[in-house]
Amino acid sequence: MEDNWKEQYWKYMVAENFEEAIPLKYENFPTSFFKYRGLTELTIEAIEQDYIWLAEISSLNDPFECSIQFDNDECLREFYGSEKFQQFFTFHTGGKLNSSEIKMLTTAEKPFLEYKKICDKRAIPFMQSSGEQIGKVQKRWTEIVEETNKNLRICSFSLYNSSLLLWSHYASEHKGIAVEYDFIDTDQLRTFMQPVIYRDKVHKVGIFEEYTVMQMIASSLIKSKDWEYEQEWRLTIFRQNDSFPQKMTVPYPKAIYLGTRFNSNGKELRDKLFKIAKQKKIPVFQMVKHPNEFKLIHSL
Repeated sequence: MEDNWKEQYWKYMVAENFEEAIPLKYENFPTSFFKYRGLTELTIEAIEQDYIWLAEISSLNDPFECSIQFDNDECLREFYGSEKFQQFFTFHTGGKLNSSEIKMLTTAEKPFLEYKKICDKRAIPFMQSSGEQIGKVQKRWTEIVEETNKNLRICSFSLYNSSLLLWSHYASEHKGIAVEYDFIDTDQLRTFMQPVIYRDKVHKVGIFEEYTVMQMIASSLIKSKDWEYEQEWRLTIFRQNDSFPQKMTVPYPKAIYLGTRFNSNGKELRDKLFKIAKQKKIPVFQMVKHPNEFKLIHSL
C-alpha cells in the first residue's frame, strides 16, 4: 500500500536513523497541505502576516495525544535492581537482599510476585497489592509524560480539502476556510513536517530512561485508527534551550477554499479575507455540495 513507507519512516525516526528517514520522507513529501480554520480575526491575521500557530499538546481535542505506555514489569525489574531500592529495603526491614534474590527480582517474568515471595519468606509484613504498586508507578509515569509534553508544540494539516468531517470539526461546521500550503521548497518546514500513522495500540517503551526526545516525538505521530479519515501531517517542534516558538513563518498560501456555509460569516470578516487574498494574489475557491453524491467539490 502507498502509505507503508510511513511505518518505515517512523521506525527510522525512533532509532534516530536520520540518514534513512529524511530521504524517505522527502521522496514521499506532498505538494499540498490543508489547514482548516474558522473565519476569525486571528485566522485572517495569520494569512496576512504569513504565519501558522503551534498548539500545546494539552490543548488538542484527542485525550490520547502523545500517549505512551511503558512495560510495568521491566520498570519494576529496573527498580528492584537499583541501589536506591536496596537501601530502601534495608532501611525498612533491617535486612539486606542477597545476590540471588536481586538476580531473581531483576530477571523474573513477574518481579512483583517474586518480591512478595521474598517478603513472605522473611515474614516481612506486605500490605500493598500488585495493582497498588503498579498504580504508583503508572502515576509517576503519567506525571513524567505530561511534564515532558510541555516541551512539544504542533500544527496539524490534512492532505485533503474535501472531507465532510474535517469541515465540520475544524472549520466551524463548514462556515470557515481551508488554507492550502506548499512546503516543498521551504527547508525548515520540510524538516519539521511529519506524517501521522494510525494504529490500534498506544506506543510502548521499556523503562523510563528510554523516553527520549525522539520517543516523545514518535508518540505524537501515532493516533487511533478512529482519526484515520484526517490523513494528517504535523509540523512538530520541541524546546531547544531558549528556542520554542509559538508561531512559524510560512509561504503565501497556494489557495483558500471557502466552506459551503461561508456566507454565514459577517460581511466585515469576509471582506477582510477577500482583500488580503487579492493583495497576495491567492486564488479563492468556493466549496459546494456535489449534486448527487455525499462529497464536496470546489468551484471558482
